[in-house]
Amino acid sequence: MLYTCNSCGASMVYDPEKKSLVCPQCGSVSSKMSEAGASMKMECPNCGAALEGAERRLVYQCPYCSSWMSVDANLAAEDAPVRITPFTFGRKKARENILEAFDHIPFLPGRFLKDQEGNDIDALYAPFWLYTMEGTGVYEYTGEKQHSHHHGRTTITDHEVYEINRTVQYRFDEVTVDAMDRLDDETIDAALPYDRSLAKPMDPIYLAGTESYLPDRGKDEEEYVGRARSWALDSVDAKETELTKGYMGLKKKKRERTLEEVPDETKIVLLPVYRYEYKGFGTHRIYMNGTTGRMSGNAPCDKRKVILHYLFEAACTVVSAAALVGILGVLL
Repeated sequence: MLYTCNSCGASMVYDPEKKSLVCPQCGSVSSKMSEAGASMKMECPNCGAALEGAERRLVYQCPYCSSWMSVDANLAAEDAPVRITPFTFGRKKARENILEAFDHIPFLPGRFLKDQEGNDIDALYAPFWLYTMEGTGVYEYTGEKQHSHHHGRTTITDHEVYEINRTVQYRFDEVTVDAMDRLDDETIDAALPYDRSLAKPMDPIYLAGTESYLPDRGKDEEEYVGRARSWALDSVDAKETELTKGYMGLKKKKRERTLEEVPDETKIVLLPVYRYEYKGFGTHRIYMNGTTGRMSGNAPCDKRKVILHYLFEAACTVVSAAALVGILGVLL
């Protein structure tokens, strides 16, 4: 499907702050896109050029006529997303968020986020698998409870020993695992979670002007399922202390946990990610949640600024020492 302006015919892009398609040429705003040009063929409906490298893309910008279009064949694929969470703010706001977060960090390079409009920040609808995990936890402990009572001036403390047996059923809905191998798993995970209430049924209108892809690997990929299981087990471990609340002197006798995927409930969705990569003094990546502004990553450090800073401090120390010697010479 082609994203064209009804006024001037230019390619339109989706503006998350206006919640509409916007023409970058004439400024026209539209909440709907043209239905013309919808096609299952892997070619540009505007100029007829082949969509080279579009095999896993959901949206594509033609390198010849610059038109943005959804790749309808991929939107109809078996592993196509069923839901999308739109961006809630644009690149300029993303830039402001990053600068505010890194404002306290000294020695940032002068070219860090140089583009005032944030055009050096990539916007991406990344595919994520959502897994449902179910399982059982069986726990056996011995523990004590103390009861104190008074007889005159004497305090007597009774220690009662209990056998504690707990069986717990666990269910975790929509455990989120990114399905793009080029994204760093730990960094993108640190930018989670997303607000589920903002999710919408899949609609290609949100994709205009933003990179978007099908998942790199299927839902049964052991690495993906393993990451979902690991997250769920961490959550189970965090809740374990609640099972023995109020008991003392605990001794663990048994601890068995099972967590498995519920395959029929697994789905693929698109979530908004801002990505900034600075290549200088090493490669530094920052990922930002496109709805909450939560971010993760590491900031670059300009080594030249560090060297100049310490050279300046050393020079100041030398000057101060020389001045002190001069003062002492006058006094003596």
